Amino acid sequence: MQQHNRTIPTYIHRILRYLFAFGAFYASLAVASQALATHLPDAAFLSPQGRDMLHRAADIALWHGIALCALSLGASQLHPLRLTCGCIGLALGTTLFSIPVALHGVGVLFPARLAPLGGTMLILSWLCVASSALQQRSA
Repeated sequence: MQQHNRTIPTYIHRILRYLFAFGAFYASLAVASQALATHLPDAAFLSPQGRDMLHRAADIALWHGIALCALSLGASQLHPLRLTCGCIGLALGTTLFSIPVALHGVGVLFPARLAPLGGTMLILSWLCVASSALQQRSA
């Protein structure tokens, strides 16, 4: 893949650095959540599927955290603005999906209503990231 020929503005570099850090932070929280889901006693989960829900929320957070780290390094290979918009959407979508699902797993029900919004945002953000690879290099 050829390098993108546009200069990447400083503010985009700064945003992508923060997104990399956010992704790494999310991955660390996901590992901690996996440990909690594995080791907490059954009484800590108010619903029978609570442990499984916490595992699923942690899985989404872990994979999207890793993806944010990897994608934020790809700005020179992809369309930087589209990539940045997609990564911001991934960060927000992961937050709106994983946190409500994890809280629902331990019995806090209200924020679970945000999970479909977060999931939809993740889908659209991945499409935005995909579009960042499709723009032709100008001569």
